Amino acid sequence: MLENHFTGLNICLGCKDDKTHLLKDSGPILKISRIKVERKSYAYIREVRFNGKTHPVEDLLVESGIKNLNTGLPIKERITSRCVIVSKGFQPTESLTTEQIKGLEKLAKEQGWEPEVDTDIENSDLVMGVESVSLFEAGAQGIPTKLYPTGLGTRLYKMLFSNGEVLHR
Repeated sequence: MLENHFTGLNICLGCKDDKTHLLKDSGPILKISRIKVERKSYAYIREVRFNGKTHPVEDLLVESGIKNLNTGLPIKERITSRCVIVSKGFQPTESLTTEQIKGLEKLAKEQGWEPEVDTDIENSDLVMGVESVSLFEAGAQGIPTKLYPTGLGTRLYKMLFSNGEVLHR
């Protein structure tokens, strides 16, 4: 999506060596150890890091003039009643409390879902919870998602998944 926005540029994403699997379908991925060795091979390197105030990925997109990165994927048709609740967050997202998890389980059951907490999203037909790799992976696969906002990623979530739902706290 970034390369489509910046026609003619080749963009590589780099990340910590042990996290490259998270970006497996995102185009050229470089391990940080390789970038350090080959630093002079790149015209520009931008480190995306949390500054304690704003979401780093959203900041990069806004600075780049990108207002909508909607995946445009069709929503996957419901086959099961399996709903995965993602409770674990990482900076700048807070994890769900026990009370919040119970509230999401109740909501899922009221809507006819069978909730599971922090299980694999594979074969799920709804994923809801905090901003996380699992929630964003689900959205990118066309699985319906619902964000329970506990961090700074609500606007980023809306930029990526216009058909996603933001739950009220």
